[in-house]
Amino acid sequence: MLDLYNTKYDMKTLEKYIHQVKLIDILKTQIIDIDFAVRFILNSKYQIHEDDNIMAPDIIKYQPHISYEDLQKALQHDDEDE
Repeated sequence: MLDLYNTKYDMKTLEKYIHQVKLIDILKTQIIDIDFAVRFILNSKYQIHEDDNIMAPDIIKYQPHISYEDLQKALQHDDEDE
């Protein structure tokens, strides 16, 4: 099991263990990029725990290096890819 609160992990490791941890814990403790946020954190397919009802404002709150504008662009691009 990952120790999210005491160790920083790369996104490949987080992706590998995505079903074994709460997304909110990843969001609060790790540094993620926009792609990871859109593909995993905001994807309802991975929101399996009760605490994982995460929305775009939560990304901005816990990942201050991600701007609202950039996140919106990434979400629009993701919608176009589907």
